[in-house]
Order: sequence, then structure tokens, then C-alpha cells
Amino acid sequence: MPSKSNDTFRRLGTVLLLGVVAGAGARYLITRANRTTTPKSNRMIDWQQARSIALQVSQWEQANIPDRAARREQYMRMVEQSEPLIAEYMGVSLPQPMNRVFVVDRRDWLLANFNSFEHLFAPIEELYTKISARQGVIGNAIGDLNGKIIGVQMGALWGFLARRVMGQYDLSLLSPDPEVQGTLYFVEPNIARVQTQLGLSDEDFRLWITLHECTHVFEFEAFPWVREYFNDLLRQFLGSVSDQMASLGVGIGQLAGRLLRGQGTDSHWIENMLSPEQQRVFDQMQALMSLVEGYSNHIMNAIGEQLLPSFRQIEQRIHQRQQNRSLLEELFNRITGMDLKLAQYQQGEAFVNAVADERGVAFLNQVWERPENLPTMAEIRNPQLWVSRMSS
Repeated sequence: MPSKSNDTFRRLGTVLLLGVVAGAGARYLITRANRTTTPKSNRMIDWQQARSIALQVSQWEQANIPDRAARREQYMRMVEQSEPLIAEYMGVSLPQPMNRVFVVDRRDWLLANFNSFEHLFAPIEELYTKISARQGVIGNAIGDLNGKIIGVQMGALWGFLARRVMGQYDLSLLSPDPEVQGTLYFVEPNIARVQTQLGLSDEDFRLWITLHECTHVFEFEAFPWVREYFNDLLRQFLGSVSDQMASLGVGIGQLAGRLLRGQGTDSHWIENMLSPEQQRVFDQMQALMSLVEGYSNHIMNAIGEQLLPSFRQIEQRIHQRQQNRSLLEELFNRITGMDLKLAQYQQGEAFVNAVADERGVAFLNQVWERPENLPTMAEIRNPQLWVSRMSS
């Protein structure tokens, strides 16, 4: 029979991985969006349960897209408008025009992300199945129950997230095809809701979002090494978690000890749970995503202010909306680790702005030349450290 500590570790590990990967992007397999999954016994995550709960929580039936074709034409026009402006600012061109653009509702977004996450978790689930097979009949029964519980938890979290996400660049995580293109997709019901709530211009608000997401396309497709570098970090992280599960060497006592040692520090609770090796990889992932998000915000501001008549209004009202989050939203962000992603925007943008203001965009763009030029988290927080290193 599996011990209570191992059971708890599996649940904590699932939430941890969800928090780390959430928001980083997941491959939007549009041709597989309605793929059915063959049930497997004693899975770590009951994916069918997760999908069902997520769809209920998302309230996707109440948020349709009145004219999907017209909206896609609008976003395609905005992508075509954004590409040359970003190319000029970054001094680089895309290998091929960005034409993989989809307008989706919450259900589409959920099914695509669940398909991708099931693929990401496959190696860990395979190991979990092997471990569970040694636990006997009672252990398997408990494992099935755990899978359903985790499925409910994951479904609730993703269903809540589906009501908030507006745009996403899907960077094809762990795709076996190195030539695969990413995909841009826009969750139109959520965009329409925010635009209406904040009284913003239909055209300007959608172009504001498009600028940000198109910058991600340049970051990962104009510099192909960035995607492989991120994928390598993700493989290292997932491999480390698999090693922990294989050895079953980390129990709830050790995890609690890590959390207690982190009390009174600036570290996030997720970071406090990591082993030294996981923390090293996690820091590299955080630094990269801080740069990616911060650079996108920088370009959105630099180009948007010249391009959008209502740019200042959009910025002001979005900022006010962020400052007035509900208690439920704050709890959601803290539990899932999404507050780490929000911090990425702030820290990364401060880093990019500081370097660009001091040394110019050409000096800043050295970050995209090779992995060794990427800033560390210490340099993200103190841009002068990176400037000094790149100047030497």
C-alpha cells in the first residue's frame, strides 16, 4: 500500500509542475483538438475527469464567438501589420510569414492544452504506473482514487484559467520536429469580455494583444536556439522529478522541511519545495521567461504608443484592472504559481527597459545571439550586472 507521504508527494508534484509550465505555452494541435484518449488503468492523473471538470468550470457554453471567420481575418490583418514593425525594431526577419493564427473559444483552448499536457506528463505517468504495479490490488485502488482527485484539482485550476487567458503563442513544447512552426491563438470570448468591461476600442485592444504575442513568434522562430534551449531546460526539470519518483527518496517530511527553511525569505513556496538541482534549472527557466515576457512588453510599448491612438488608455485601464484583482484571483495565482509569471512581466520589463535606456536596443539585442548571452535571475534583478558582463 502506498504511504501517505508518497501520496502527498505525488499531489504536490503535480501542482508544482502545473505551476511551472502554466503560461509558458503549449502546442495547439488544431487537428487533434477533438482527439479521444484511450482510458488507462491506475493513471497518475485522470485526464478524462480533468477535462470534464475544466469544461464545467470554464463556462464555455456562455462564451461563444458570433463570427469566428471575420475575427480571424481581423487578427490575420493585425499579424501582417505587426510583423514588419517588430522586424525593424529587432533587426531580424522571420524565416517565413506567421500564418498559423486561430481564433478559439474556451473549450478549444482547454482541449488543446490538455492534449499537450498529457504528452508532457507521459514519461512521468509511465514511471508512476510501473511503481504502482508493485503496490498490489489495494495500492492500485488507492492510485485510481488519487488519479481522480488530482484530475479534479487540475480541471478546476485549468477551467478557471480558461476564463482569463486572452492570447497565447504556442511554441510547440518538446515537439520531435525541429522545423515545426509555433501557433498564435486568440481566446476571443475573453478578449471581447475585457474589451467591453474596460470600454476599450475593439481594433486598438486587439492590436495591442497581437503585438505582444507576435513578439513571442520572433523570439522563438527568428532565433531557433531559444526554443531548443527552453525545451532542454524542461526536459531536465521533468527528468529530475522522475528521478525523485523513481527513488521515492523525498517524503512529505523533507518537503515540509524545505518549506520551513524558506519561511521569512523572498522565495516563492514553489521554489522552496525544489531540490538544489531543480532550483538551478528553475532559475534558468525563470530568467528566460522573464526576458521573453519583458521584451514583449517593451516592444508592445515602444511600437504601440506610435501605432495605437488609445494606447495610453489601454495601459491605464489594464493596470487598474490588475490592481483590483479579487481575493479568489489572488489565491489562484498564489496556489498555481501564476504570480511567478506575473512577476516575470514586471522584472523582465524593468531589465529590458533599463538596458535599452542605458545602452540602446542594439546592445540589448545581444541577448538573442546565443545561450551564453542570456541574463541570469540575478542579472534580471540587477541589469547593471548583465551590462558589465556584456561590455567586458
